[in-house]
Amino acid sequence: MTPPSTSPQEREPAPEFNAAGLDFIERWERGELPVLETVAGLNALAREAADRGQLANQARAEHLLGYIEHYRGNLSTSILHYDRARRLYEQVGNTRRVAAIDLNQGENYRNRGEFTRARRLYHAAYEAAVRLNDVALQALALTNQGLIEITQKDYGRARASLEKGLDLTEALPRTDKDEQRAFHALRCEQHQGLATLDLLARQPAAAWEQARRALEHARRSGQAISTGYAYRILGDVLTELPAAPVIDSPATPDDYYRLAMEAFRAVNAEGELGRTLYAHALSLARRSKRRAAAGLFREAMVIFTRLGMTDDAARAAEAQLKVIQTGSLQAD
Repeated sequence: MTPPSTSPQEREPAPEFNAAGLDFIERWERGELPVLETVAGLNALAREAADRGQLANQARAEHLLGYIEHYRGNLSTSILHYDRARRLYEQVGNTRRVAAIDLNQGENYRNRGEFTRARRLYHAAYEAAVRLNDVALQALALTNQGLIEITQKDYGRARASLEKGLDLTEALPRTDKDEQRAFHALRCEQHQGLATLDLLARQPAAAWEQARRALEHARRSGQAISTGYAYRILGDVLTELPAAPVIDSPATPDDYYRLAMEAFRAVNAEGELGRTLYAHALSLARRSKRRAAAGLFREAMVIFTRLGMTDDAARAAEAQLKVIQTGSLQAD
């Protein structure tokens, strides 16, 4: 999920205002600005725009606040910001950004386990993107759709969605740093999703190649969240393919999960911290490290429950129970 770029239209936020908002986001994503300072700065921009009656600017500030609160795991707060942004974008007639909000809002509902609602929002965003001939938004919608289809074990459809999204992404412009950053972040998520599908298909060598590409794009994006995604999937792959080539110094799944945790902690991405604990616990269980796995499942459940990520919490509880009862956990 990436903040969309702007176009110089009247219904768009002022370029200098948008640049100020994105500067907060980019410094936070690089781990250079603490999350509370980032939120305070964006709130100040929102108040300034509201005081001046600048609806498009106010919408953009709310949009970016929704984005950062999503990754902090504050899903209810993120939903409120996105709802405000959507109403404001509708008032100024910015249909493209309304579609972008639907897409990002879908991510919130996916994390809350409300999959039917999330898929409905992804579909609405994709249909709007087609009408607008917006290839970037189509690629984002298909990628998010593919990831939720993995969660729902609709693996054939998930691969089709991710591969179509990958093809569309190749056509995106990459002439400035914002476009390059968005391109590489999206590519990272696509390759991460395809690596997951290859693992599920019992093709760890193919998964390794996809994971390697995910890390390459994550590094080029400069985003801590993308880096965390890439390291986490590398941990998953190494669990199933212990003889995979070493990238840099990490040599075990535990090394990669540790690096993923460090990346997510740098930006206070609470939900992703929980998912990394869960992934690490699965890896430990599959390596017959029962006690350590049960402890990490418990830590993940605490995070998921606190954040209202009910589906993730239920899956972690089920996995923990299975490990306690059987002593191991095999791949699905």
